[in-house]
Order: sequence, then structure tokens, then C-alpha cells
Amino acid sequence: MNTFALRFTEVAQQSLEDQVEHLAVYQGFSSAAQRIDTLIDAIQDKLLSTPLGYPVSPQLSELGVLHYRELNTDGYRIFYEVRDAGDINVIVVALVLGSKQSVEQALIRYCLLQAI
Repeated sequence: MNTFALRFTEVAQQSLEDQVEHLAVYQGFSSAAQRIDTLIDAIQDKLLSTPLGYPVSPQLSELGVLHYRELNTDGYRIFYEVRDAGDINVIVVALVLGSKQSVEQALIRYCLLQAI
């Protein structure tokens, strides 16, 4: 049986903080933080139970970025990859975007194209 560990990159952490800031304008900081905490719990549950169960991101594939999978949940798109690290496979969450946010703009903002 494969063992999986989950980690969030600095970019993913920043993108989650950006989501809180965006929601706080409309819902207040406490509600926004709670919603994103719930999202993080859902990400952990879904990715740890079926890490390879989500497709390679169609939008990123069109841009030539083929190593990120995409989980869509609760109005958010989570871009991640699964890395084989020997005894433990590591699920690396790279970016979290709202469903209406531009992937292209996020690539520019968060410099994910550096990994290519």
C-alpha cells in the first residue's frame, strides 16, 4: 500500500491567504478564514484518499504545463502534483484559485512557469 503525505508550497499558502483577503471584503475576516480552513480540510481529505483520481489540468495542458493535476471543489481549483519520494509519495499543492480566476494571470502572478 502506498503512503501519501500532503504539503502546501509557499505559493499555495500565499494563494490561500489571497483567497481569505478576497472573501474578507464580502464576508468579514472571521467568516473568510473559516471558509478557507474548511476548504483546506476538504483538500486534505480528497487528495489523501484519491491523489491520482483527478485529471491533469486541461487549462494548464493547453499552456504546455503537463505535470499538474486539478481538483475542483467548493468553487475552487486546486493545482497539485504527486511526486514519488521512495517509501512515501508526496502530494504537493502548488496553487489554489477561485473557479473564476484566470489561470494565465495566476501563472504570471505566482511565477509557476519557472518550474518548466
